[in-house]
Amino acid sequence: MQELKHLLERREIEFDAQDRRIMCFPHIINICVKHILDKFSDMDSANLADAFVDAFPDDSVDRDMYLEALERNPIALGRQIVKAIRASSLRRDAFTRVVRAGTSTGLFNVPDYQLLRDVNTRWDSVYYMINRLRVMRPVSFLFL
Repeated sequence: MQELKHLLERREIEFDAQDRRIMCFPHIINICVKHILDKFSDMDSANLADAFVDAFPDDSVDRDMYLEALERNPIALGRQIVKAIRASSLRRDAFTRVVRAGTSTGLFNVPDYQLLRDVNTRWDSVYYMINRLRVMRPVSFLFL
């Protein structure tokens, strides 16, 4: 804060290093992401689906399929899957066995990973949870 005070003083901008604070950027991003995700579940799915489909110039996006996916609330579903698997060490071990067995037999080719939880205090944890679920999708289908 002292360095910022000196930089601002050179530009003739008053700044009190003792009385001011700068918000943590990742914390602000975390708050924004949470608000966006909360609004996703509260939105009018039909209007959102129309806007999404209209954003593509061709007919490559199936509106009804997208609308169905929105109504299932994929983020909440992902959280439930991760919570169910990680809730017990027996399920985590069974998940690992399915990963290793499926990889060794050539059923699927995925890394030897566990699923990641969405951590409330980490702004990027939703992204990592979804990405890991996407990578481990073949295992999740077989496991569940």
